[in-house]
Amino acid sequence: MERVRYQRGLRYELPCEHAARIVFPSIRASIAKVLLEEYDVNKYTIAKILGTTPAAVTFYLVGRRGDRYTRKIEGMPEVARVVRRVARLLLESYNERKSIDHSLYQLAFCSVCSKVNELAIDHGCPATLFESKLIT
Repeated sequence: MERVRYQRGLRYELPCEHAARIVFPSIRASIAKVLLEEYDVNKYTIAKILGTTPAAVTFYLVGRRGDRYTRKIEGMPEVARVVRRVARLLLESYNERKSIDHSLYQLAFCSVCSKVNELAIDHGCPATLFESKLIT
């Protein structure tokens, strides 16, 4: 398994920066799949909900983007439950407002990331899931 590099060049990389760069695409891909498969939302609406483009959504759905941790996120029941709940909340909010509530979007991603970290810590990982025995 590839070790996580916390040092990028001369700068220390925080776990949240690593998550934003590496894990968030997998979270977006998981949410996109839930929206498509469970709620039959089209990729244009998914793009608006996720704040990305329809082409990016296509890449998420076919596994060309965000595939690094998607199966692992979906394979952990606690995280998969949070992802489904987040997808539902984002969709409900979008349907009510026809726009994105950015504070809800931030809260949604933080809740998934927090659940991932919580599970990682429970399994002996000091900071993040990425080095945890869960994903080896």
